[in-house]
Amino acid sequence: MSIDRANSSKSSLPKLLPLEAKTLVDQVVDAIVEATATGVFLPGDRVVEAEVARSLNVSRVPVREALRILESQGIVENTRYRGMRLMDVSIDRLEKILKVRTALETLAAREVLDLMQEDPSLIESLEEVVRQLHVAMKNQDSYGVARLDTEFHRTLCRLSGNDVLLRMWEPLSRQLTIIFGLSTLQKELHMIVEEHDELLAKLKARDEEQFIDLMRVHILEYSRALDYEGLVTARRSERDKGQKELKP
Repeated sequence: MSIDRANSSKSSLPKLLPLEAKTLVDQVVDAIVEATATGVFLPGDRVVEAEVARSLNVSRVPVREALRILESQGIVENTRYRGMRLMDVSIDRLEKILKVRTALETLAAREVLDLMQEDPSLIESLEEVVRQLHVAMKNQDSYGVARLDTEFHRTLCRLSGNDVLLRMWEPLSRQLTIIFGLSTLQKELHMIVEEHDELLAKLKARDEEQFIDLMRVHILEYSRALDYEGLVTARRSERDKGQKELKP
């Protein structure tokens, strides 16, 4: 094969998200986040190190380290007399997260739009995330949609080229995946994906005012329209009822 043909073959390959090496601790972290995002665990649940280790068939050491990481990122909270518990999704807590997200992602959007003046192809990686969102939706992969929702917003922050902004946003990422996961339990997947189609279209049109307005609606209004506390209460009631029925 000639060099030209080889280069042509390489350039025709689809762009994929890079793989990351996962330690056992990383896998435990991901398992706890996924379980919470899909409603297996519920916000406010007590997290018992030994039970998690037994469920995942690992020793308590990686679970202990994973819980330390999750505590530093606000996923679990260790309080006196109550032990280790998963983050709550109260209206007050969500409002604080939403306001921080809006500030960071609005800044990211403005910086991406500025950079697009010289390089319109900058957002190809965002287009790839949206493509994968459509695949997850077709497969009815709720957690995949939640994870890719987070990836869309992470990519927007990364494309800004502002490493300080990205470092401030990243600690929120796992909390967002959980919130997005709980959203998929209340909202049709196609609606979530269509919101990201609209965001991408506005970004490609390079209309800063319209894109920023849509971003604020996406982050604030669509999130406020969902009842996270009600969802958790209802699912906890169902779970408790099921556990009582299983008892002899």
